[in-house]
Amino acid sequence: MNKTLWIGVGATGLVLAAGAAYAAMGHGGPHGGRMMKHMISARIEDAEDYIDAAPQQRAAIEQSKDVILNAIQQRMQGHRTDHGKMIDLLAADKLDTNALYAIADQRAQDIQELAKVIVPEIQKVHDVLTPAQRQKLAARAKERQGRWHGGFGGPPEE
Repeated sequence: MNKTLWIGVGATGLVLAAGAAYAAMGHGGPHGGRMMKHMISARIEDAEDYIDAAPQQRAAIEQSKDVILNAIQQRMQGHRTDHGKMIDLLAADKLDTNALYAIADQRAQDIQELAKVIVPEIQKVHDVLTPAQRQKLAARAKERQGRWHGGFGGPPEE
């Protein structure tokens, strides 16, 4: 797999995982899912503008975004139940580690199933972009990655 696709997979995965975790933890109340969708949509629109995406490219990207977000939303419904179970387990006098492992195993399975939806959609987006557009996005991702590796806003570690 080429480096540009890995960058796309990593960046998309990070954004989606962070949004899914945030919503699954119950933050933001009943509007948390809508806020996540809005933030992701804004990021994607910014990237489309940045690479001067053509209308047909934007349509393909939008379709893939919808498929991915719908898949995440379906998974999040089950995670809300798990969150309550985890609270009950942690509040118990004796911790049931087997139950915690079972929740973790289910989450790992959910991620594997989600990847079966997300990876083909990333492939579709990758294929609709030109090599120059992919390189432009990769350069931007590397630039932003350098900012994140410095910890709490400090300079990147060498």
